Amino acid sequence: MDKYIDIYKFTHFRKYLDEYQAARSKVEPSFSRTEICNLLGLPKTRSYFADVLRGKKVSPRMVAKFIEVLGLDKKEAKYFETMVKVDQAKTDALRKAAMEELLQQHPNPENILNTDAYEYYNHWHNSALFAILDAMDVGDDLAPVQKRIFPKVTLGKLKDSLELLQRLGLARKNEEGYWKPTQESISSGPYNNAELIKQYQLQCFELSKQALMTPPKAPTIMSTLTFSISSNAYKELEEAVQEFKAKARRIISQDKEKADGVYQLNLHMFSNLENNGGNNG
Repeated sequence: MDKYIDIYKFTHFRKYLDEYQAARSKVEPSFSRTEICNLLGLPKTRSYFADVLRGKKVSPRMVAKFIEVLGLDKKEAKYFETMVKVDQAKTDALRKAAMEELLQQHPNPENILNTDAYEYYNHWHNSALFAILDAMDVGDDLAPVQKRIFPKVTLGKLKDSLELLQRLGLARKNEEGYWKPTQESISSGPYNNAELIKQYQLQCFELSKQALMTPPKAPTIMSTLTFSISSNAYKELEEAVQEFKAKARRIISQDKEKADGVYQLNLHMFSNLENNGGNNG
């Protein structure tokens, strides 16, 4: 049976389901979200699959049904079950244990991530706290951070983030007793797959949405531009974006003054037209 898409490129089962359905429907147009509900034995619940993609909990019985519909072999089925365990774990300890299982089951675990990297990129507030430590004098009491961080994060999650940064060697106390970053910036590194970074970026895009919908209490720039250009002009624009990113990194790294703010900068450029299959240059 054609697998349509490689399950081992994923660490989030909902993302895998979404992309599997999209890939298979190109080959089998009848393989719609409604049809998946039928195949799962839920002909009267057309929204179930969409609800799962949005975060609905999946029972063990339905996990088995999904495995049948997806046509997974024994190893792939176990990997899928573990992805579900990672997503639905009720505690950080259970999630980390499930993630370790996932790494053991992956044919090339060095191409995914290590468990600490997974934790770091799985929650946006980890990177936010990393930057906040540079902009604020933060001791063991994280209440001042919890009061100011946007969007709001519980004190417990911030404490977990600080413990993670310490464990990764990304933060340590200075002579005054304040937690400070041990380096200027963080790269995703060679052990993180694109899927994990996509999930992190989706969280950052959601932050932009919340910032847009919330009356600004700090400097905010929101700009949107829709345009039509040639493929050659697009290449020039893409180069200009890369040049801007490089310039932004230089400005950030060369800033010698004490940081007093933490900002998100997201760049999105995508096509509103699918490729028609012709030669676009």
